[in-house]
Amino acid sequence: MKMIFSRETEKNLNHVMNKLSTELVSDPGEMLNILAESKANGTTVGVIAPVLGEEMHVTAVDDIIIDNDITIVLKNYDVTGYMLETNKLKLGEISCVCPFKSPFENPYMRTFRHSKSL
Repeated sequence: MKMIFSRETEKNLNHVMNKLSTELVSDPGEMLNILAESKANGTTVGVIAPVLGEEMHVTAVDDIIIDNDITIVLKNYDVTGYMLETNKLKLGEISCVCPFKSPFENPYMRTFRHSKSL
């Protein structure tokens, strides 16, 4: 289920996203460091992975599992509330990541808090 935004909301979101620096990192070691920082600090990270589609999904890391391979467990949803097709990706399935310094907020709780204050 994809969320539908008003034109004004979409325009504001695009404006904010355009002002952010987009440092796309594709080196596996650097990507792992960025993903580990997201997990440790609860920060937002942009992830581009073909298994999720062509666009970047802005979410956060829930866990990193190191077995025979490295599995990245993302939140089930992105910052807009869009539910990801899958939230478990092998590090090799991720094309690149973009680190953000902002904390990841659960979009459902943010909406709930906002509606309670009205």
